[in-house]
Amino acid sequence: MTLWVLGDQLNHQAVRQLAPRRVLLVEAYELGRRPPMHPQKLVLFFSAMRHFAQELRAEGLEVVYLQAETLAEALARFYEGHPGEPLTQMQPADYGFAEWARSLVEKQGGTYQLQPNPLWLLPAESFAAWAGERRSYRLEHFYRFMRQRTGYLMEKGRPLGGAWNYDRENRQTPPPGYQPPPPLCFTPDTLTQSAIQTVKERFQGHWGSLEGFAWPVTRPQALAALEDFVQNRLAAFGPYQDALMEESWSLHHSLLSPALNLGLLHPAEVVQRALSAYEEGGIPLASIEGFVRQIIGWREYIYHIHRREMPGLAQANQLEAHRPLPPLYGGAPTRMRCLNSVIQRVWQRGYAHHIERLMVLANFALLYGANPQELNRWFISAFVDSADWVMVPNVLGMGVFASPILSSKPYAASGKYIARMGNHCERCFYKVHETLGERACPFNSLYWDFLAQHRARLEGHPRLGALFRHWDRHSSAGQQAIYQQAQRLRQGLALGEV
Repeated sequence: MTLWVLGDQLNHQAVRQLAPRRVLLVEAYELGRRPPMHPQKLVLFFSAMRHFAQELRAEGLEVVYLQAETLAEALARFYEGHPGEPLTQMQPADYGFAEWARSLVEKQGGTYQLQPNPLWLLPAESFAAWAGERRSYRLEHFYRFMRQRTGYLMEKGRPLGGAWNYDRENRQTPPPGYQPPPPLCFTPDTLTQSAIQTVKERFQGHWGSLEGFAWPVTRPQALAALEDFVQNRLAAFGPYQDALMEESWSLHHSLLSPALNLGLLHPAEVVQRALSAYEEGGIPLASIEGFVRQIIGWREYIYHIHRREMPGLAQANQLEAHRPLPPLYGGAPTRMRCLNSVIQRVWQRGYAHHIERLMVLANFALLYGANPQELNRWFISAFVDSADWVMVPNVLGMGVFASPILSSKPYAASGKYIARMGNHCERCFYKVHETLGERACPFNSLYWDFLAQHRARLEGHPRLGALFRHWDRHSSAGQQAIYQQAQRLRQGLALGEV
């Protein structure tokens, strides 16, 4: 049996369990061009795959490693040397890939067989049993199901500490001058340098910087990154997980999503190592619970919703938003300090933490009225941990409320939220407490105009009614002034002038 291992399935244990005679790995450069990926994501994948191949060979396995412009070209070359060979593959995470792969293999006269993908905590059939016939999903229900299923942070059938989550304790902002511990960085070795050279030669003009690549690309590096997080950042992860801090791109976040999404780490071992540290003492319950929720709750939840709701979810646009992304998402200068800071970080590293993604990048696109599919393509292109299964539900379902599947209301917020959670507003050109005028924070008028535009859909939500009562206290002239301010801003944003 030849096992075809994808770039997000680089897990030694999973390969050993299938006991293949031969392993096939393919660098197909077309996959990095549609859409054009961040250069550091390309290096991450190519370097991790090359290291994985080297490690498998050292274990005595035969490895066929192919580099080609297209997947079809690579498979044609494989079958020149292995005519009629059956190919086995762990179930791909992204929708539609297995069907595409099967068609390419069968064109070459081979056969294609799928095996269960063991890199998830919850099998597809178990999610189906939990979900039943529901047409919308809520994380809290799924998370409780996963806690009960795994037994993590449970005691005699009840949540440890008496509460299922500690969100209210996890919304603090660091004090002035706070310096979180820096994350562990990894110096590129020879194989990583070769991957960097490949990207320089074959992927010119992609948005994002190639300089300073420091992500883990091997299992030992991924384990070191996990240990660094557990020892140095997990304890304060909880209170500061939602903070927006201009001086730090990493805060206390784990930064493990790239290694998890490559398969270098299994979610179970990540959670179990964190739980071991909690049991040893020194880790607050709110911090360990918040981290466990991200892994066994949100990550699994997003994957299974993507798997069940595609392809329709990818085309969702219930708010009928059609504006092209403003130039600031491509790196054009903006005087909005929060957006400028976050987008520069994405350019530099292909990374921003979850609140920067949701409440800065996606929130602003939501208020602006950006086309959801265009924003989704930008997210996939911009982040080192991106994949269709990651971004489609997060961006369309959560970020811009293009579908009601994940949320009953949009995650829309004015500048007050950003001021409360961070410190960007302190030195911003715009005034976060002003709604009208040349220096009023753009989030504010866009926020009220967004609510007014979508009143018919949103007013009945119990958590939004008070906002519309507040809006109704404005005079007609006041409402018109906000509308005009929002229109001017959208025009200026489209021209790169805000």
